[in-house]
Amino acid sequence: MIPTFNASMVLPPYTGDTPGVRASMSPYVATMHEFAVRFATSPPRAEILQGLLNYRDALRNIGVGTGFQWLDGSFVEDVEQIRGRPPQDIDVVTFGYSPSLADINAYKQWFAANIALFDRNQTKPAYDCDAFYVDLRKRPDFLVDDARYWFGLFAHQRDTALWKGMVQVPLQSDDAAALAYVAQVIANS
Repeated sequence: MIPTFNASMVLPPYTGDTPGVRASMSPYVATMHEFAVRFATSPPRAEILQGLLNYRDALRNIGVGTGFQWLDGSFVEDVEQIRGRPPQDIDVVTFGYSPSLADINAYKQWFAANIALFDRNQTKPAYDCDAFYVDLRKRPDFLVDDARYWFGLFAHQRDTALWKGMVQVPLQSDDAAALAYVAQVIANS
């Protein structure tokens, strides 16, 4: 469940006073439809979310269908109240399993052929996603370091260093329902 914004107008980094309850800490696990209903509250937000849904579809089409995404940035804040503007994009870290390939050269070829989905300079204009990728086939020590890095970066506002929460959505989710909801928000504007 995605909690409501706290007094700072961001998702809280944790809820409740019960230590050890993972569901009460960020990242909060949700379905794509739950995420859409919670954050596609205006046509600009719905359009950004439509870009994210297209990005997720593109990842699945190249074989990255198992894993999850951390969703963050001003998109998961009440940026309209905090900064007086809509969000400009959504920050995304995809933790996914790349296709099982024969060797490192085949992996490099696959990665290069799909660089448009892994280069944030290309994902931002194409999908409204400031996107990053962590391959879950990495060595465990590299995975822990990547998770530490992205969690530390995403768990704080860039300008204020305010501690905040984020949302985690599985790559296999109810994207069709989310897309229908987003289309309805855009059509009703």
